Amino acid sequence: MSRSRNRMAVYTRVLTVLLCLLVLCGCAGQKVKYLKSRENPEMYQRVNRILTDSRGVIDPYPIYRFRFAIVEDKAPNAWVNTQKGVFVVTTGLLRMCDDNELALIFLHENAHIKYDHAAKNSLLSDATSAAFTIAGLFLPGVGYGNLIVNPLITSGYSRSQELEADKDVVDQCHLLRLTPDNYVSALEKMKQYAASKGENSDSTGLFDTHPNLQYRIDTINKMTGKNR
Repeated sequence: MSRSRNRMAVYTRVLTVLLCLLVLCGCAGQKVKYLKSRENPEMYQRVNRILTDSRGVIDPYPIYRFRFAIVEDKAPNAWVNTQKGVFVVTTGLLRMCDDNELALIFLHENAHIKYDHAAKNSLLSDATSAAFTIAGLFLPGVGYGNLIVNPLITSGYSRSQELEADKDVVDQCHLLRLTPDNYVSALEKMKQYAASKGENSDSTGLFDTHPNLQYRIDTINKMTGKNR
């Protein structure tokens, strides 16, 4: 019995250390600097025009109801905060991509809202936590496993959501009179940027919320028959 308790104590300490590392990694992000519309009205007008044009042919297009903001950041990126109803684009993405590529990246983000991905991921996280909490009532210490298993499960699910959003782009890009090649072109540019920063865009870690860019490109090419 004492050996079992000792092992459980060791497991608990290990899980606690891992949790601390995860928290520290999550707090390492840089402060976000928002670009005001008066500082660069052309960028705001461009985003608004692309969203308006897409709204005319894409249905549903819930992203149009979101407020959009531009962040001063060289890294090409875009994301939605469904809780605050905000769609964010970086200056790096706007400078890197043409209007066609941007329209499809926006369509990808629209899919996240349309399929309610954030809420589904949160629900999965809550269900996983609840399962470990219940298990912990019968096996003391098991509940700490949630600290590692939960991020693994939700990260994996998030990666599947990214692919679902990519498929949405492939299925609807013709409505914008564009092709999947326009979308792949944007992903290729992001991949080149990552490579220029010494980042590996050809591998996916267990805790990564996005599949690596090369995998996404290959998956899109498979959908369109390019890899046959």
